[in-house]
Amino acid sequence: MKPASKPQFASVEQPFGCDPPRPHCPLCGKAVLRVDDDGFAHTDPCPHLAFLFVGEVGEFEYRSPAFEKRAKGRRLYDLDLVKLRKLLERIGYGNQLLALEITHGGMACGPVWYTDVYGFDYGTVGDEQNSEAERVPAATDKGAGR
Repeated sequence: MKPASKPQFASVEQPFGCDPPRPHCPLCGKAVLRVDDDGFAHTDPCPHLAFLFVGEVGEFEYRSPAFEKRAKGRRLYDLDLVKLRKLLERIGYGNQLLALEITHGGMACGPVWYTDVYGFDYGTVGDEQNSEAERVPAATDKGAGR
């Protein structure tokens, strides 16, 4: 069996009127959004979050440094969901990227629907441990030989 070479998308639609989604990383379990006291959501990325794309405005709210490096020189604004999928393929994301596409809706002047895409890079698994090991110096055994 040949492995998938395209980013993998999981598309879900929440029931109308539910609270906006508060996704968690499928790798480490960390919530990738935090809500402030005024009810506004802010990106709170974990090491695996590659991007957060807000479909309503066609722009990225968050891009990891690794994503920025891959997408250097590419147009990253005025995208729609179809263009986003093509962009992810063009910048080299294969099946190690899981894009969680969540559609949610509520009332404004009438019913409105929004779709946000959270990209999780499975290729970063282990990187967080390596970078943690680089930040924490190895313990030395100063008491040896006493």
